Amino acid sequence: MRSLWLERLSPSVKEALSKLAVQTEVYLCGGTLRDLLLERPFRDLDLVLPKKALHWAKFLAREIKGKAIVLHQEEGVVRVASPEGLIIDFSAFRGGAKDISQDLRLRDFTINALAVPLKETLLKSVFSWGIIDPTGGRQDLARRLIRVITKENFEADPLRLLRAYRLMAELNFALEGHTRSYVTELKTSLLKVAAERVATELKLLFETPRAGKAVSLMDEDELLEVIFPELEACRGVEQPSFHHLDVLGHSLLALEMADQVLKDPSAFFGEAEGENPFDPIVRDAEKASLVRWAALFHDVGKPATFKIRDRITFYEHDRVGAELFETIGKRLRLPKKFTQTVSLLIRQHMRPFHLLKEFLAGKLTPRAMRRLIKACPDYVSLFLVAMADSLASAGPDKEADLERHLASLFWEIHRFHQETMAPITQERLVTGRDLIDLFGLEPGPLFRELLEAVEEARVEGKIKNREEALDFLATLLGEKFSF
Repeated sequence: MRSLWLERLSPSVKEALSKLAVQTEVYLCGGTLRDLLLERPFRDLDLVLPKKALHWAKFLAREIKGKAIVLHQEEGVVRVASPEGLIIDFSAFRGGAKDISQDLRLRDFTINALAVPLKETLLKSVFSWGIIDPTGGRQDLARRLIRVITKENFEADPLRLLRAYRLMAELNFALEGHTRSYVTELKTSLLKVAAERVATELKLLFETPRAGKAVSLMDEDELLEVIFPELEACRGVEQPSFHHLDVLGHSLLALEMADQVLKDPSAFFGEAEGENPFDPIVRDAEKASLVRWAALFHDVGKPATFKIRDRITFYEHDRVGAELFETIGKRLRLPKKFTQTVSLLIRQHMRPFHLLKEFLAGKLTPRAMRRLIKACPDYVSLFLVAMADSLASAGPDKEADLERHLASLFWEIHRFHQETMAPITQERLVTGRDLIDLFGLEPGPLFRELLEAVEEARVEGKIKNREEALDFLATLLGEKFSF
């Protein structure tokens, strides 16, 4: 582990840290030390000093030709970015602590309340480090347990309530019983935390492969209802016999199923022939998280659209759900593009199921496949959400072999995209300029309608070249403007 720690550092950073360690009292601590002890890659360095964090951060920045940025003036938190991209965070002892042990006791969880003098990390093997552990963090690491140091530590920063579940998912640890009870007791204090901070923890949680387990535990501990009242509205909402759970239970299970599908798409869709279309999503934590968000919120529009006619219906719950998620995204101040992407997946999540009947009857048309892909260009993520949705449904009236049929439909649409739509998109037969120069049209909404009609006719095999496309347009315009 000593080599893991040192090999991550450039020669200039190692030299600068060595100079720092002999000039002042400084400790390596927090998540960096925790991850080193767990033999996990660390993302950044956490350094703690008694005082003068800004002074020593500027010193290190000069040594490595980096830049020091003050993150929190009052708390004495400064960040230095090395030219190689390594982040080094400096902080002074918090809360008036007189020594490192007092500082550690003011932190969030025991597994993060560990420290070691920096000079020891540079000179000795990790097995010889004199680790400072005033709260039993090493024992909790061995037990794979997340335990808050005191209830007051939660009260000092309520974001820690949510962080407990994020760390649980990230590290695959259990959450200690008293810690869970404190969360339930203090749950509403999370409402005092800035939305951006809550969003950051949520995004990190949904990027883990165990988000479903953590979110379900958040629901058990009553924290989920504070963050997402829209999901709480789903509790107890009855569903048709296709389902075996209420809307909230189904949504939570869909997220757990998304974790499973993302872990190994081939187990549900079969092996890909050639390049695997799922790899770019599975290998990108943020892209995978979009699928998880959509899986959890895909039915959030159902409470508002619940009706009993001859049966239970939720007409347009996909549209309503997408609009609700737009509201959630604004409230949490999630990035606009991120919110729009999740909302689109929610809005389109029923589309694969709508096409199944035609597909199984052998009547699936190129036009229908094209329209699905045009409506949701990221159709691969859409089918991952649909698969999670299907797996989370196990009512007595669920269609037999639904997941197998969904997988077959996916590959049919994927082949169509690769063999037909992608080449057409790369080389258009006509353009907006043709509509101006050859047909004398003014730019406007009609342009899109005409170009869409040409593309649709092409995928259906009605036209094959530019000449046929122009004849098609002339006929279409003649029909549209004939009297």
